[in-house]
Amino acid sequence: MIMSETPSSLNPFRLQSRRGGLTVEEGNTGAIRHEVLFEDQVTRLRDRAVFVGSGLPAARMRIALICGVLVLGLLVARAGWMQSVRGEAYTLRADDNRFRHEVLPARRGIIRDRDGAVLAENVPTFHVSMRWSDLPSSDDARAQVVALVARMIGTTSEELLTLLQTPDAPVDEWITVARDVSYDRAVALQVHLPELPGVSLAVAAKRHYPESRETPSLSHVLGYVGGVSPQEYAERRAQGYRRTDEIGKIGVEVAYEDQIRGEPGERRSEVDAFGRPRAIVGDRAPVDGEEVRLTIDLALQQAAEKALINGMARASRVIAPGATSTRAVTRGSALLMDAQDGSMLALVSLPAFDNNLFAGSVSSTAYRALVENEDHPLFPRAWAGQFPSGSTIKPLIATAALAEGVVTPNTTVFSVGGINVGPWFFPDWKAGGHGPTNVRYALAWSVNTFFYYVGGGYGEFIGLGVDRLTAWMERFGLGSRTGFALPTEATGHVPSQAWKEETKGERWYIGDTYNLSIGQGDLLVTPLQMARMTAAIANGGTLVEPHVVSLPSTGHQLEVDPAVLATVRQGMRETVTYGSGRALSILPMPVAGKTGTAQWRSDRPNHAWFIGYAPAENPEVVVVVLLEEGQEGSSYAVPVAGDILRAWWEEKQSP
Repeated sequence: MIMSETPSSLNPFRLQSRRGGLTVEEGNTGAIRHEVLFEDQVTRLRDRAVFVGSGLPAARMRIALICGVLVLGLLVARAGWMQSVRGEAYTLRADDNRFRHEVLPARRGIIRDRDGAVLAENVPTFHVSMRWSDLPSSDDARAQVVALVARMIGTTSEELLTLLQTPDAPVDEWITVARDVSYDRAVALQVHLPELPGVSLAVAAKRHYPESRETPSLSHVLGYVGGVSPQEYAERRAQGYRRTDEIGKIGVEVAYEDQIRGEPGERRSEVDAFGRPRAIVGDRAPVDGEEVRLTIDLALQQAAEKALINGMARASRVIAPGATSTRAVTRGSALLMDAQDGSMLALVSLPAFDNNLFAGSVSSTAYRALVENEDHPLFPRAWAGQFPSGSTIKPLIATAALAEGVVTPNTTVFSVGGINVGPWFFPDWKAGGHGPTNVRYALAWSVNTFFYYVGGGYGEFIGLGVDRLTAWMERFGLGSRTGFALPTEATGHVPSQAWKEETKGERWYIGDTYNLSIGQGDLLVTPLQMARMTAAIANGGTLVEPHVVSLPSTGHQLEVDPAVLATVRQGMRETVTYGSGRALSILPMPVAGKTGTAQWRSDRPNHAWFIGYAPAENPEVVVVVLLEEGQEGSSYAVPVAGDILRAWWEEKQSP
């Protein structure tokens, strides 16, 4: 191979052809020496030692290795302990961050009247809930979220923070901060939910009472629901109640809470880092509460309420002679009960209220108006009120006197207008008296003198005495609760010698016995107790258990001679045929009963009473009417009872 040479001035490297290939001629190296670093002119590493630092002693090396092994062992052991011993706890904690458990509340059971009319139902509404643990960790960001939510639901940041920071409340618990939110507010909040961590808007159920607005007396019977109080939460936490739940407060809603509430369900959702749900991983449907069927008849409840309102209007009176203003009778009770089994057909207390006010968020103004009302419309006076019975106790006194042999059906007492005991005079209501009086006539005309005799005795006549009087009153259920399921039932009061000595520091006088014999003095009864007493006389001696929810008959039989009760019923029938209740004689069915006028304060009008039953020969229902400060039972309570019984009879005759 022939190569052309390049002039040396242009190329310092000259190629020469040698055996085995081309080589560079080294003769001309001066031109490139400044470009080359020749190692043999610097050092020869193979001929001398190179210093790389001081050496590590073997002992120190072993200690370092041991320490490293120990640290590594501790880390491995810690990791193993966290996975094996604490693995489940940390898994749960991780799942808590990853998953959200949402309680699905059950719908409360429907409440109906005896014929199926809906008295309590559920309607949809919106609830807003917040969870502290999901709110932003930054104080400023959290304050912005709270302020925005407060503005949108119509409250203040301070109120929200108070709810969220409830003492002892877990930070990971959802707290309901607003109930019954309006549709417009709910829609506005829904738009902002993606930017509001820790905030939830849910469609919930709100209790609605469709008949209570027109018939407010139903509210005492039905009651209402409200948020769980701290005390209720402590008592019912073990039963699965949460702080955000609602619970029955009064009436049927609380008495039958366990049946009405139902069983809550659960939903398990996977959420993102902001707490927003991404997928549902588990769902257990709630079980709705049981339907409750009342014994109350809506039509008769409405009729009884209307009759009582009209009766109170008739009993309105002039306060004083010559006064131009009037004070209306505004408080009263009316009951209609099955005489055979104690089923309540109508149960009216007035004044009343609309329990829809308490469904959702109750207005503080409306609540204050109810609480500060001097007539106490929230008070169920039909079973919680305690009043002197007046002459309506006389059928019981007559029963006791006949059963104890103090009198016979033919025993006669001469009424001259009252009796004198030392300096005290115990009057009859009729000046001059009623003349010769037996037990039937005494019941028909409510003759006090006869009952002074049979109760406390007079002269040589030996009466029952206080001990036998109180024993018979207690036998008929006075002085104790009737077994009525609704809360706040009063016991009433039957006075005794021991009670007066212990409470008042006074001995029992004969005048106390006389007062007790005509339903005055310290005797207190409830309208419900009087209905029960009347039913026992009407049905032949069975002391029934009043109730508003259907249940098997649980009454018990009193040990009373049927002939005794027959005599008392005859006297109560004569009350209507010619006595103080004869205004009821125009009704289309025979009625029996007893009027009463009860003194309770010397400076206030008397209470007006009537107790009765119908039909007289085959009792089916018992009626009790009380007009507080209604003056006279015969004038004002009797017409109310007549209107109620007429409504019952017309319904009974209708197809």
